Amino acid sequence: MTNRSWLAAAVVLAATSCGQNNNSTDTDHASLELRKAQGEVSGRSNALAANQDAIEQTKRQLTSGQQALADKQVLLEQQRLQLGSAQGSLQDARVAYGTAVKERFAKLEASLATLATRTDARSKDAAVGLRARSAQLAQKLAAMPAADPSWGDYTRDVDTAFDAIEHDLSAAIR
Repeated sequence: MTNRSWLAAAVVLAATSCGQNNNSTDTDHASLELRKAQGEVSGRSNALAANQDAIEQTKRQLTSGQQALADKQVLLEQQRLQLGSAQGSLQDARVAYGTAVKERFAKLEASLATLATRTDARSKDAAVGLRARSAQLAQKLAAMPAADPSWGDYTRDVDTAFDAIEHDLSAAIR
């Protein structure tokens, strides 16, 4: 081999070895970029999975909320029907109470008429006082209120007035 050959071989060898250093730097940089990209993909993939999980959880909550709302709407409709039924029952009870009160008042008036037929002074005085109380009761009955919160108080007052008049009438008739 000649000097030139050696020199050419040395230049080629030197160029190859210098090129390997440059190639290593290139692959190191590419490798670093690859790892960065893989990390970014991994991070975004985790964020995507977390977001999908959050969406699915929200969907389940919405579905559960919609079911609860549907259940409450069904309950509301049932309560409306029950209220209507209860209002009908209340109206029926009020009519029945009114009828019972009229019958009781008619019996009271008949007993007062019987007392008024007596001729003794005690019976006449009792009849006058009981008639006045009966007239007050008749006014109260004529002003029978519509079903409202004071309905219970009204019926108690009417029943108490009836009881008192009937008791005194019974004592006067004896």
